[in-house]
Amino acid sequence: MSIRSGRTSDYNLGLPLLEKLYHGDIGLDLKQAFIDYVRKENGVVLFAEDAGKVVGILVGSFQLDIDWEGKTGKIDAIIVDEKQRRRGVGRKLVQRFLAWAKRKGCKAVKARINRENDVAQEFHRSLGFEEAETYEYFLDFDHPRES
Repeated sequence: MSIRSGRTSDYNLGLPLLEKLYHGDIGLDLKQAFIDYVRKENGVVLFAEDAGKVVGILVGSFQLDIDWEGKTGKIDAIIVDEKQRRRGVGRKLVQRFLAWAKRKGCKAVKARINRENDVAQEFHRSLGFEEAETYEYFLDFDHPRES
């Protein structure tokens, strides 16, 4: 199994896993977002491959963070093929991302995890992540809620 950085031409290779991650809810802008993560200095897409098959994907980035007085990395998405789980694929993807974030000068790395995904929470704890004492809120400009 190997880990490599994604290329813009890899979108279709990663699409089956991304569709599983997002339960088939792939928006019109996902391809451009994927390309932006690959091309821009503050983003990265990592592919785990085994025998020529994509078995895992991590999408990450970094940004300025006033709380950390510098840059922080963020695991924006990670998925491992169900048949490949518990074989170290996710761990290798995260380790490669952590090395990338350190090279970029990040002081910490954050990961966003669904509150109901106990397996993902335990996975991140096993890597040394700690639960934050904050909540994440969002305001969707494309689909605003009526107040």
